[in-house]
Amino acid sequence: MAKITLDIFRFDEATDAVPHRDAVVVDVPETTTVLDALETAKAEIDGSISFRRSCRSAICGSCSMNINGITGLACKTPCNTVMDEKGVVVVDPMPNFQPMKDLVVHMDPFWDKYSRLKPYLQPADADSTHERERRVSPEDMKKLVDVANCIMCATCYALCPVVSVDPAFAGPAAIAYAYRFIEDVRDGQRKERIAQISEDYLWLCAHCYACSYCPKHVDPHDRIIDVKRASIKDRVLMNERGPRHALVVSKTIKQTGMLAETEVIQGTIGRFNVRGLLKVAPLGLRMAAKGKMPPPFVKPIPKVDEVRTIFEALEVPVS
Repeated sequence: MAKITLDIFRFDEATDAVPHRDAVVVDVPETTTVLDALETAKAEIDGSISFRRSCRSAICGSCSMNINGITGLACKTPCNTVMDEKGVVVVDPMPNFQPMKDLVVHMDPFWDKYSRLKPYLQPADADSTHERERRVSPEDMKKLVDVANCIMCATCYALCPVVSVDPAFAGPAAIAYAYRFIEDVRDGQRKERIAQISEDYLWLCAHCYACSYCPKHVDPHDRIIDVKRASIKDRVLMNERGPRHALVVSKTIKQTGMLAETEVIQGTIGRFNVRGLLKVAPLGLRMAAKGKMPPPFVKPIPKVDEVRTIFEALEVPVS
């Protein structure tokens, strides 16, 4: 047994103007999980401590919280892997959410973005036209298995820096689940789903890989890339800056082996979009004043053929 100090974020939106912290000492084995330590604190010391939990088996996703600065499932996190040398475990609510009471947060923004996707099958034909259930081949199911493991714990949403600066962004979990239906051969709303998630700022993803810290190894970031590829393949909302940016970046690197920044700016904004180009002109002037202006033309690198071979092997779509 060991004495573990839980440094807990405390706040009740019904009564408190500002949050505070409480240090609660529990006598538990070092190998106990953070969730079990919180359960002990609530049962034996302070019954007002509030947090969500249910299965205690990393299945329900309810107990996601910030533990020593990293968001994850409390039921899956042993205390001895996160406590400091003094036996302290710092516990906070998930970032990117408004605290409701202690470690409980308002989940409405997360669920609203998820529900906008209509997360259920919408077949193109009626069930009555099928003699048996709708069959899916093992090969088609392989694409959906990882995403189906998502337990909607919102860990990826809490870790996403894009959500923190632009709450309009759909978030990793919603985009990953959009992929689950986009690639389901039984669904008949592929283009409509791609258009919906694109309108929910799919292309704002900064590819920082923060969402790869997923307790169920869904890796939403890879699914975000897949949805972007599907958007380009199906040519959905191709006049938006996001798809144009992706295509011009791929095109310049394939042609020269380097990123032609001048070409990327023009291709993303639009060569004939005078108003848009004028908006970025001050940035170009500041770069020129600092001697950082990219060259107008980029010559291919000596081994550009090797770069092109990589593109061809990956079948990267470039217009």
